[in-house]
Amino acid sequence: MYVLPARAFPKAQDRLLPLEAPFLRYLEREGFFLPRLEAEENPAYRQVIPYALVRYAGQYLLMRRKRAGGEARLFDRFTLGVGGHINPEDAGENPVETALGRELYEEVGLQRYTARAVGLIVLDDTPVSRVHAGVVFVVEAEEEPAVVERDKLEGRLCGLEEIWAVYEGLEDWSKRVADWLRDVG
Repeated sequence: MYVLPARAFPKAQDRLLPLEAPFLRYLEREGFFLPRLEAEENPAYRQVIPYALVRYAGQYLLMRRKRAGGEARLFDRFTLGVGGHINPEDAGENPVETALGRELYEEVGLQRYTARAVGLIVLDDTPVSRVHAGVVFVVEAEEEPAVVERDKLEGRLCGLEEIWAVYEGLEDWSKRVADWLRDVG
């Protein structure tokens, strides 16, 4: 897993933190890979996770995790994020953006888009959150996104009012992104 020392990140806060371009470059330049077991259990490191809020035609992609896929703690939770771990094959000049592109294609079939990094998610309220940090992107899709792994996820495009209607069912990172959306209008 692609990591940085936990001390490299800003102090954990219950909101989307600003992301400055120099810090994104630092993440891409100074990150390194650890075996998954060590990365998952050692809070001295945080795994860097690209996490994309996908917009298309003025609406946002909202997905719900089914019981068939992923971690039990996320079953039936809604998510606004497309993303995942940075793998060794993503290594290179821009591993965060390379992994973002791979995840967008694997999860929702996107190949044509523009992405803008908008913030960091750094939490410490659970053992899982202590070993992960999200790099949040707003992705403007040039083609309609569609969930690829339909056995694991279902999704639809929706407006902000639909996001607010399921707010309590959003996973933690998606709540931080939704709060940010509310604040930026």
